[in-house]
Amino acid sequence: MSAGAAWYFKSREHFVRDPLQAVVGELASGAASEGLHVEAEQHAEWRTSVGLLQRELQRRTTQIELLKATLAAPELAAYREVLLEFDFRRRGLRLDCVLLGEGVIAVVEFKRSRLGAAEREQVSNYAINLVEFHEETRRVVLEERAIVAPVLALTLDAKRPECVGRAGFHRPPWDGVLARPIECNAPGLHAALRFALEQRRAAAPVHGARWLAARFSPSSTILDAAISLYGEHDVSAIAAHAAPVELIERCAEEVAQLAERTLRAREKRIVFVSGAPGAGKTLVGLKLAFDRRLREEAVFVTGNAPLVEVLGAALKGAYKRRSKQAAGAVAASGYAREDAARVIGMSTFKLVKAHAFLGERGAHLGAADGRVVIFDEAQRTYRKGRQVLRKALEQDEARLILESLERTHGEGAVLVALLGHNQAINSGEMGVGAWFKAAEECGWRFAISDETLVLDEVSASGAWARHALRESLATGHLPHSMRYYRNGDLERWADHVLGDRAEAALQLARELDMRGDSVWLTRDLALARRWVRERRAGEERAGIIASGQARRLAAEGLFVELKPDIADWMLAPGGDVRSANMLETVQNQYQVQGLELDYTLVCWDGDLRRGPDGWSAWKMAGAVWRNDKELAVAKNSYRVLLTRARKGMIVFVPRGDASGEDATRPPQMYDAIAEHLVRCGARELTSA
Repeated sequence: MSAGAAWYFKSREHFVRDPLQAVVGELASGAASEGLHVEAEQHAEWRTSVGLLQRELQRRTTQIELLKATLAAPELAAYREVLLEFDFRRRGLRLDCVLLGEGVIAVVEFKRSRLGAAEREQVSNYAINLVEFHEETRRVVLEERAIVAPVLALTLDAKRPECVGRAGFHRPPWDGVLARPIECNAPGLHAALRFALEQRRAAAPVHGARWLAARFSPSSTILDAAISLYGEHDVSAIAAHAAPVELIERCAEEVAQLAERTLRAREKRIVFVSGAPGAGKTLVGLKLAFDRRLREEAVFVTGNAPLVEVLGAALKGAYKRRSKQAAGAVAASGYAREDAARVIGMSTFKLVKAHAFLGERGAHLGAADGRVVIFDEAQRTYRKGRQVLRKALEQDEARLILESLERTHGEGAVLVALLGHNQAINSGEMGVGAWFKAAEECGWRFAISDETLVLDEVSASGAWARHALRESLATGHLPHSMRYYRNGDLERWADHVLGDRAEAALQLARELDMRGDSVWLTRDLALARRWVRERRAGEERAGIIASGQARRLAAEGLFVELKPDIADWMLAPGGDVRSANMLETVQNQYQVQGLELDYTLVCWDGDLRRGPDGWSAWKMAGAVWRNDKELAVAKNSYRVLLTRARKGMIVFVPRGDASGEDATRPPQMYDAIAEHLVRCGARELTSA
């Protein structure tokens, strides 16, 4: 029988007794129930066919035989229940096997003959995500001291050692998960499962029915979200852990209906959606771009070029995986072969860099395509005269974009402007006022919420609240961050730090400490790297980030002027030297705005420093620091850096040059920064 989120769920005794073909049949039924189709004629070639599912089920047949023979051993009776193909709601994955026992949950992944860093990270990531997002797993680990043991079993490679197991657990919060996967070949599976039992801290049984019925709601990164929407899943399926999913859904639906109404009436309208950093604005925009009602007419445009590159690469990777499935015997729902052209088009053509929208890209707009423009980071448009595409803008960029839409779609068009709060990080960016001005000059109506109108960067344009072209939007502001899903107070802490409110920051920091979400500070870069490496596990992503003006970090071996390929940096697997996880290369605020990491190492230089009157901004001019008038831009740059982490952050402040030979790195400059962060509650890390 198939139960809940697993295609097969039975007791150990039943599993051992079940005929092999009966188990395989239940897996096939589970596949069919989820939209996976196996051609009838291919059933006859079950063990030898080249189709994807046939190959997978052949592999699973080997797994089942191996499991049955192994679990029949009396010394493994502590494993009480067997789940096969458990729904792992993260990028459409499933867990091969979960064994629920007395004080142990074993996550078993079967591989044919390949085992490397990527496979080890994969199975460790499964184990960690169960602890983090599966309610019953988390409960038994915290309350009953159960452990989670990732196991890699090679079914065809008999040359490897039978079992390689290492005692020890991850550091908190994953101290219930074995630090290294247990690795074995087929004959060694028995020893691997016995080794997991030997690591137990307690022996309370994990109850299968309760475990299977428990809520499992992983928090999504923006890349997870894009890939899930690409497969036409609901937003609620990808981000439900302490996240305002309902508000995101309501906002996207209100905007979609307004867009439909605008196009039917042949009107022209700007719809403003604002939000805090990480609140889900981009997710709303992507949901609209992939909405069945709008997708043929929608283009996702962003002022954030790195986001385009990373999302495009992620979507192409997902497309390749899904098209490989479609080419075989199995076609997954939402990824049918006939959708391939639309999907690949979405990933290459419909994700557009903002400035290119006015260049050659704009000439390709068809009669329908582009009637709905979703403009992410819309506050980042430039004023008249700024050099864009090697040419000075003849008008403000916002107006030029509206005029371009009018020329192509005079019968009606919609621009959805996604606005980041306190996210202007370039001089010359005009903010929301540019769109108000352009709307009036071009005669476009605009919809905006009352909550957006009272934001600091918008309230200066208060007259627009009563403008004849304005209409009210009920759900146009997303106030809560989804990024730091454990505790959204991190954004408030950063605001206090940059706003010279040390007492308020200290109080928040104490609350963060009590919740296990401390912000750490160190003057030792090697120690900072060690802190990150000890906490990152599985497929979690960590990286070094710094201001683009932090030029004297070069003395620490960090070169902000070098710009590693952002797609490789964000997406390359563990062990790849291009990956952020290697903690070798640094990205700046321009590259990571709109993106997120699980752990960040934020490096602070003298471009934003402390003095008797508070913060001041500086830039390197040749070989010396010069005062910079753009203090707000500098603060926003560090606000971006301080709000990229989903799980943990450590700030590195150099010690400077005590010898006095390097006048650009005086110790007192860095000391003043570090002292302010300590006053704001950052916990100083002096040793591992």
